[in-house]
Amino acid sequence: MNEIIVIIYLFFIFSLFCLAPLNIFKNNILNFSYSRKNSFYFNLIINLNILLLLSLLPIQLTDYSFIIIIILILICIKNYLFLMKVFKDINLNIPNILFLIAVFFILSIEVASELNLGWDAKWFWYIKSLYYTQNQTFNELSNYVYNDFHPHLGSFIWAFYRDLSINGYEYNGRLFYVFFYIISLFFISKNIFRNKTKNNILFIFLIILTQKYIYFSGLQEILIFTILVFMSKFFYFYVKEKNFIDFIFIFLCMNLLIWIKAEGIAYAFICLLTINFISRLNLKKKLIINLLFLSIIFFKILIYKLFQIKINDQPYYFEYIINLDIQTLLYKIKNILIYLSYYSFKNIILISVPIISIINYKKIYENEYFRLMIIFFLVNIMFIFSIYIFRDMDVIYSLKTTIDRIIFSSSGFYLLFVINQFKKN
Repeated sequence: MNEIIVIIYLFFIFSLFCLAPLNIFKNNILNFSYSRKNSFYFNLIINLNILLLLSLLPIQLTDYSFIIIIILILICIKNYLFLMKVFKDINLNIPNILFLIAVFFILSIEVASELNLGWDAKWFWYIKSLYYTQNQTFNELSNYVYNDFHPHLGSFIWAFYRDLSINGYEYNGRLFYVFFYIISLFFISKNIFRNKTKNNILFIFLIILTQKYIYFSGLQEILIFTILVFMSKFFYFYVKEKNFIDFIFIFLCMNLLIWIKAEGIAYAFICLLTINFISRLNLKKKLIINLLFLSIIFFKILIYKLFQIKINDQPYYFEYIINLDIQTLLYKIKNILIYLSYYSFKNIILISVPIISIINYKKIYENEYFRLMIIFFLVNIMFIFSIYIFRDMDVIYSLKTTIDRIIFSSSGFYLLFVINQFKKN
């Protein structure tokens, strides 16, 4: 019974991060207009970026975690004054709120009952989270011997929400991964059809299609998948409506990606490259966008240099790359093709993209959004090939242990694209 109460309590704690700082009844930020329906999701992305900055400060987590909640509650009171107004006017009406609570509860029960961490989670992510829960800061985390392999944000989020739970069980921090995931799927499915019931059916179908316990076992791929899902809709709005506010949130998502896993930097670069192909963006705007992205990369490098963390401790070396012989290269390419094909057919989202592009090939020339998604897909496939070709590690072992997760995480960006194509067809 205690665990059930904690799960429901955590749903409302997580929801606070969607209700502030932006007022969900307003539709502008600094004179930039946007659909107020999206402010619920904008808040979540803003707050995760705030948590990122807090994770770098020399302040113990326990000194500010509940202060953040108090601040959010005060902002909510200021924004809405009477909580009844929220239930009356908010786009997520009471039936939808109860529906989301039920979905969150069911998935959370599975996470709470399994209690089995993934291999990488046991040896990297959970240990990093313990630094924060045991009153250490980023400064002490920088001394962790395996800290160089990947960034820390996912582990900090794990620790942060664990600290906010009533009983302090480690899985409570991972329940935010569940919340983040279901909110992203609700975000892209809620306006596909005019009928809300159909949207809810689509939402449940997407969960059945993409949910596995292993993704919530402390592994970070679910965070990358979820961020890419959010990015896909912001990207769709930006291409279709050219609303600058959508680009801001693409940028904030890219910032999160580079602090989750090493691959996150690649996905952020792929998204940046795709943005550069948007026809209506003039050279000046493209230059500003690229400089802004380089600034967040520079900020990360600066932080790593300051705390004496290696920029790259992955098994990629210039000497190994330039000394690759043809025989090794062909051997790697052959095995990559085999494993990529096999796991692509197991991932309906990813395999749908080339099928859709072949069937609707004329749209590549006629529809800019369609064309940009194909560009993202092709560059992503090149990225997958490159990480295994240039990695100084047995290629079959690498493919067996990682390619399924890489395919899953990258598929988040295609989910809305595939839904839209099937809807039209």
